Amino acid sequence: MKTTRILILSFLFVLSAGALFAQRGPDREPVDPTERAQRETERMATVLDLTPEQTERVRTINLAFAEKVGATREERKQERDAVRKSLESANEARKAELKSVLNADQLAKLEKLEAQREDRRGEGRKGGPRRN
Repeated sequence: MKTTRILILSFLFVLSAGALFAQRGPDREPVDPTERAQRETERMATVLDLTPEQTERVRTINLAFAEKVGATREERKQERDAVRKSLESANEARKAELKSVLNADQLAKLEKLEAQREDRRGEGRKGGPRRN
């Protein structure tokens, strides 16, 4: 019975945490894990009519979960940054090698094509029409 209750509470927390992140706009700061756990605990205490003892135990569970999620998100952000830097470095090396092979007209044409490609990629990110 206790395990079932904890599983249900965890499931509710995961669902509501996903909803919170989905609603966050690009200009909003990430919510502190402690604050996120507090909000979720308050919501669960109200919805599930928790006793004070249950509320404290749920708060502890929610805080541990929120901290774990926050740490995982930070790790993934650092990984993305490292991959981005690696790709940028590889692209710069590619461009340097191409400069030694292409003539001035070809290089200008290539730069124009890459600029157009970047514009199309930007449109796709902004929700505009995506071209393949």
